[in-house]
Amino acid sequence: MRYAVISDIHSNLEALEAVLEDIERHHVRNIFCLGDLVGYGGTPREVIDLAMDFTFCLRGNHDDAVTFKVPSKFNIIAAKAVYWTRELLLPHQHSGPKARKRWSFMRSKLKRFVQIQDTIFAHGTPDSYFDYIDNPEVAEELLDGDEYGVQTFFVGHTHVGGVFFKDNGKVRFLHSSSPKMPKLGSRKMIINAGSVGQPRDGDIRACYVLVGDDGFYFRRIPYDVKTAIDTVFYINGLPNDSGQRLAEGH
Repeated sequence: MRYAVISDIHSNLEALEAVLEDIERHHVRNIFCLGDLVGYGGTPREVIDLAMDFTFCLRGNHDDAVTFKVPSKFNIIAAKAVYWTRELLLPHQHSGPKARKRWSFMRSKLKRFVQIQDTIFAHGTPDSYFDYIDNPEVAEELLDGDEYGVQTFFVGHTHVGGVFFKDNGKVRFLHSSSPKMPKLGSRKMIINAGSVGQPRDGDIRACYVLVGDDGFYFRRIPYDVKTAIDTVFYINGLPNDSGQRLAEGH
């Protein structure tokens, strides 16, 4: 099966549209979203409207915070964005069917994780959308475990694309920019799809993974960063930091 894996859109419509155009150019129809549709950015409604047509969407920690409860460990920038997003999305007495459909989708349609054959798709880990796989020690626990009986994990959450795998008994990490990746299915791997809407690896371009008949590839897609930043800056209630970091890739 050919498919695209996207994650961490964070209400960045410009980035998502650019990625979807690239996916369409590759004639790929199946889009698997690993969560965090919302948070930080200024266009959550538009992002959700597009996401409802994806093959599936997982629940990220920001999605959960907007529709249920903001965790105490959220920093002030993330929390402010969550409160603004919730106010925008929460249906009121005179809300129309479109607003209610968005809210219902966010509340009840996002999955915790999905398994397809020998591959698991999760936001953080299959156990929690709060867990970060961001260092070799944490990656090794998942790679050495046999609880799930799969070869490949696709995750997001860290906003840094790349692959964890074991080589001669040691865990290695290859950044998404690495010219050569292990062959899909050749060994147990954790593939982080990076972030569409808020990359944090020093590259401001949107990041996602394309899986084809001959392997998987990280795609870096330029988009209208200025418009995405201006949208945040113009909204009273969103911290400017959420926009500024789009220009820095951190």
